[in-house]
Amino acid sequence: MRDPGTRRSPYGRLQDAGHRRAMAGLGMLLALAFAAGCSSPPPPPKPVVTPIAMTLAAGADANPDARGRASPLTVRVYALKTSGAFEAADFFSLFEKDQATLGAEMAQREELLLRPGDSKKLEMTLAADIKAIGVMAAYRDLDRARWREVRAIEPGKPLLVGVNFGARQIQIRIEPAPPPPAPKK
Repeated sequence: MRDPGTRRSPYGRLQDAGHRRAMAGLGMLLALAFAAGCSSPPPPPKPVVTPIAMTLAAGADANPDARGRASPLTVRVYALKTSGAFEAADFFSLFEKDQATLGAEMAQREELLLRPGDSKKLEMTLAADIKAIGVMAAYRDLDRARWREVRAIEPGKPLLVGVNFGARQIQIRIEPAPPPPAPKK
């Protein structure tokens, strides 16, 4: 007589309930192993960058000389991890030895020459640790000029930056870049 927990398989062998559970568990384990083997690891996260489209424009009256005539202006744009050293530095320390003055705070620097009435475009891609944009200009009348400006930025968001150089001052305007157009179908 057979044990109530056993039954005859279609192949004529006896199977008990424990054996059936073990086989079902083994089947599930094999299915999971197969599914895990087919999947790939998740892709690494994309690095956070901040794309910046910058327009630098010198006014017609920018950087007047002793006679009041507008003059070319050397300008620098800095990508800064923090802004403390940039804001504390005097003009000559920053202009003549910016790397030593700013140290690890400075991540990137661009230098341009703007003539009165000129405008130039500058594209930058900033790393995630960049927290501010600093701009300085070599005005002839440093004592009366506001030769430095700094603005905080939010990492990871595309930005449009406008920098205007007036007679003796810098103005920075930052706004979010418009979203890219939707792809055509």
